[in-house]
Amino acid sequence: MKKREYPKTVFRKKMLKGVFWTGFGLVLFLSIIAIVRVGNAGANEAKEEIPTEAQEEVINLAAKEGGQTFAQNFASQYFIWDNTDEAREKRGERLSKYLAEGLDQQAGLSYEGMEWSSTLSSSQVWKVEETKKDEALITLRINQNLKKVIPPDKKAVEKAKKDKKKPPQPKEETSGPHEKYFVVPVKTDGQSYVVHQIPYFVAAPQKPDIAADTKISEEDKVLSSELQEEVKTFLYTFFKVYTTGTQEELTYYLKDNDDSVLSMTGIMTFKEVKNLVVKEGEKEGEYIVHATVAFSDQHSKAELVYPYEMEIVKDNRWFVNELKNQ
Repeated sequence: MKKREYPKTVFRKKMLKGVFWTGFGLVLFLSIIAIVRVGNAGANEAKEEIPTEAQEEVINLAAKEGGQTFAQNFASQYFIWDNTDEAREKRGERLSKYLAEGLDQQAGLSYEGMEWSSTLSSSQVWKVEETKKDEALITLRINQNLKKVIPPDKKAVEKAKKDKKKPPQPKEETSGPHEKYFVVPVKTDGQSYVVHQIPYFVAAPQKPDIAADTKISEEDKVLSSELQEEVKTFLYTFFKVYTTGTQEELTYYLKDNDDSVLSMTGIMTFKEVKNLVVKEGEKEGEYIVHATVAFSDQHSKAELVYPYEMEIVKDNRWFVNELKNQ
């Protein structure tokens, strides 16, 4: 059978119609892809915001200020004890407000063989270690005072009775303060805290092997003796005002009348500048000064020697741009 032939005008119309619908379909397809991508981008942005909220939810409150204060409050009660039935009962009642249900009511303290009673002199948070999302180990540096009563010698008491004299009285002996490091395991439900495990002592931390950073390098120091003498004269004037003048008088020597450096009047008295190293600063007329300065404590009259690093500038006259202890 012979294939049907269309007139050229009909064939051209069919071609145009095919091109139109093909282009329309392609545009529609690309539009759908664009819409899907925008939707995914919005979803990704929403996902990026989730970690911030989640992060807020997983903050370990046991390791924060509230948990640390709780541990210190617990320690203030833990270290109060005396070997009497009444004291033991009262201590158990006090600790019950802090201890998780089922934990030993004396939090691990045994009274067997106890000779001394105890009080807490002071405590401070030394280290905080997060163990789980709602748990932390709070290490406290505590100072404990001990006391015991020594009964009089029985023979001395009996002799006093026979002689009809006043019997000797018990003597009180004290010991301390004793520095110790005490770990309090703290757990939270997000609202409050408990000690969920028996607290315990640990060894005192070792002193780190760190050398003092006090040596001043004299490399690139200004060699001009005239300039050094000029700077030294200015420092004598400045530190005298620093320790005896009013804040207004001190501000006169500070660049741009900066009042961030406060007067030490009534606290220390300036004595002398002991060591001085002057180096050029980044700008013209600007100098970095390393000085060891001696003061006298206003009350004890003890000498205090402090190293300073100063930035000074000469703009018609000398100013202090920055003053900090080294």
